[in-house]
Amino acid sequence: MKFLFNTTGYDGSEDGQPHGPGNYLYFLTLVASLMAAAIYIGYRLGSSDIAVSLEESAISDMQAMIVEQKDQIAQLRENSQAHLDALAVRLGQMQSEMLRIEALGQRLTAMAKLDKTEFDFEKIPAQGGPAEAGESLQFAKPDLQKALDELDIQLDNRARQLEVLERLVMNKEMTQQLSPAGRPISHGWTSSYYGKRTDPFNGRRVMHRGMDFAGKTGADINATAAGVVSWAGRRYGYGRLVEINHGNGYSTRYGHCKKILVKLGDKVKPGQKIALMGSTGRSTGPHVHYEVLKNGRQINPSKFIKASR
Repeated sequence: MKFLFNTTGYDGSEDGQPHGPGNYLYFLTLVASLMAAAIYIGYRLGSSDIAVSLEESAISDMQAMIVEQKDQIAQLRENSQAHLDALAVRLGQMQSEMLRIEALGQRLTAMAKLDKTEFDFEKIPAQGGPAEAGESLQFAKPDLQKALDELDIQLDNRARQLEVLERLVMNKEMTQQLSPAGRPISHGWTSSYYGKRTDPFNGRRVMHRGMDFAGKTGADINATAAGVVSWAGRRYGYGRLVEINHGNGYSTRYGHCKKILVKLGDKVKPGQKIALMGSTGRSTGPHVHYEVLKNGRQINPSKFIKASR
């Protein structure tokens, strides 16, 4: 620093004041240095302010994005809960329907007197078979969706069981309707049984191949099973006769009618009125001679009379 403040000027003077061109050059250098330092400090300060401003802007943007994402998550959670509530309600409805179906199946099984082990509505129907090649495992599903899927499968299984059971019940019911059951009259009494008896006209021991039901003239005569009328008219010994074919080899005859109310080819139902009681043909009084035939041969009607539909 001594050379800066030398008492002797660059021009050789000894008054302690700078003189000459060298002193001016020194002054300009000092001013330029001060200005450069000021510019540098200002630049650094300006750069720091800009960086801080940029950082604050980025943080503000990120905070806004977080708020938006929170809103979206809340909306999704609300929508998901609503969807879960709807699924839960549907699950409850399906479970109630399953209970009704199982109760109906058990009742039908009991009514039809079917083997309970064959139609067990508490178990899935027996199924099986080898897996197909290339089958892939499915991804695990939420518990509620899984429960719905399983319940849907159970409903399908129960539906198939009910279809089979319905066919069996209908076939059994149809078979029962086609099988003779009960008496051919609503009011009256049994005047003669099936088997050997004394003939009321000649006193001989003969075979009586039916049962006689006595009553008032004009009383109703009813079909004992569903079928098709195969005879409606007079026949020797029977007087006015109605014969009904019930299928499965069974048929029934109703003799000595006063009046026939059906015609050949008519379909009849169990209990349907088909004639009025009379005493036509070989008869000693108003009654109906009732026969049950199996494959064209008369059989004892007693077990059919005792049967109830």
